[in-house]
Amino acid sequence: MRYRYPMSSVHRSEGKPCLFCAYYDPEGYRRFRSTGTGSRALATIVCNAIDRASRLAKDGKLSPEKAQRVIRETRTTIAENSQHGPLLADAAEKTLRPIVEEFVRMAGGELTSYTVKLWLETWLAGKTDASKATLIEYRRIVDLFIKFLGTRADRPLSAVQPVQVERFKAHLAGRVGPSTVNKAVKVLKGAFGSAVDKRQLEFSPAEHVEFNATESSQRRAFTLPEIKTLLAAADDDWRTMILLGLYTGQRLQDCARLTWREVDLVQSVVSLRTQKTGREQVIPLAEPLARHLATLAGDDPDAPLCPALRGTASSRLSALFHRLMVKAGLAEARNHEGKGKGRDAARAVNTTSFHSLRHSATSLMKSAGVSDSVTMDIIGHETAAVSRSYTKIADGAKRDAVNKLPDVTV
Repeated sequence: MRYRYPMSSVHRSEGKPCLFCAYYDPEGYRRFRSTGTGSRALATIVCNAIDRASRLAKDGKLSPEKAQRVIRETRTTIAENSQHGPLLADAAEKTLRPIVEEFVRMAGGELTSYTVKLWLETWLAGKTDASKATLIEYRRIVDLFIKFLGTRADRPLSAVQPVQVERFKAHLAGRVGPSTVNKAVKVLKGAFGSAVDKRQLEFSPAEHVEFNATESSQRRAFTLPEIKTLLAAADDDWRTMILLGLYTGQRLQDCARLTWREVDLVQSVVSLRTQKTGREQVIPLAEPLARHLATLAGDDPDAPLCPALRGTASSRLSALFHRLMVKAGLAEARNHEGKGKGRDAARAVNTTSFHSLRHSATSLMKSAGVSDSVTMDIIGHETAAVSRSYTKIADGAKRDAVNKLPDVTV
């Protein structure tokens, strides 16, 4: 029967453990729905939320954003006024959400229900502008967080709390280094921040989670004698890789992917798109690097500069470079025998790696008096905003900068 009743009300049905809410839907029909609780106080909160959503929908004002707000505010009220707040808030949302979704549809809208897992998966699917390597890293972090949450990952998105992100951070801190922990926190900040932007959350549970302090001494640049020692121990491909890393400041995988098509020995420049950031780089060849490449150049523009290394996974390249450092006496051999610490033990941090050549290039240019803007343009920067600030550096300034780098081939 269609008629108006002034307010919703809570009723007990004989033989039923849960109280029922009597309410009117946006079209004016009287409905009955279990509140999912036997507590009159909690049932009243749920019933009032149903009534509020129905009235908004009747007036054409129940947008998906307002619907989410009704659900969030109901969760908060229950969580703050009950001894078992989070569990009861979950139960209340399970009852309330399908009703509110129905009201939104009646108002001509659509409300998507996200669990924590579904939101993270949806966020990942939307990162179409990220590089393949970045997406792999994001996927790894998301999978770790979902695994850490366990069954809680299937709860509503609004159920995730800052304490869970803090515990995940602590969980990682006992297993990996501070930089890796901070990368995971950064990814979660991005994922949950996006949920706030899209009105799926009122606040990000990762917003106020702080990054771990990192030791600046954990990673360092190679000294010039160390670089010369590496070159003496390297085979042809790794010698090329080391010179590329030092004189262009580019990352391991970007150096390994270079072909002769990207090298112009006449103009003495190398052009590439970085794999991690997608940044277009045009870098003048320092004289020592240009001389070295001139001895290797062939007729096939699609041939790689380092044939034995191109197509090799980053992890494998890193391992091979570590072996080279061991051969040169600059690192200790890795002992893969069990030490009784288990997989959860924090890993030892190597102070040098191929990335140290990038640090070396930066340090040497700054020591030679090259400005920060020119140095950053040559090295490349990870953020698009900063990259844009350095795209108008004159080629002459960059060429002068790279030619101030010392010659490590003599």
